[in-house]
Amino acid sequence: MSPKHLSVAGLVIGAAAILAGCASATPAQTSPAVIKPVAGSAIPQLQLTERAVQRLGIVTQPVRPVTTTGQPAHEVIPYSAVVYDTDGSTWAYVNTAARTYERKPIAVTEIDGATALLSAGPAVGTAVVTVGAAELLGTEYDISGEE
Repeated sequence: MSPKHLSVAGLVIGAAAILAGCASATPAQTSPAVIKPVAGSAIPQLQLTERAVQRLGIVTQPVRPVTTTGQPAHEVIPYSAVVYDTDGSTWAYVNTAARTYERKPIAVTEIDGATALLSAGPAVGTAVVTVGAAELLGTEYDISGEE
């Protein structure tokens, strides 16, 4: 396993530990995240408690448009919003409602430093998670290191 994969795995396991610590922080909610199915999709929505959002430090930024002379318009997102699945496919978590996130497929055509140029993905203006995306993936897949 490459060092990059090891660091992502460490982030995901660490996030699961952080989320586990959120469970006792809110008496009205016993779980830091609720995973809800989305009609017509195999990708669920993740609804976090306010405490979980704070502890994970979730930050979002809007998808921006970019035009290059002689090229069709594209969208750009911070590279930190790009999440890789086990098969190499690329995704970004979008903020669909208050404390609610859903993984959406994206097609990355180019990575330029801290920016990813997309040929397909969320619409311009959509809020994507730029800090905490790996932790959301760990939550979605229930990666906690616990049996």
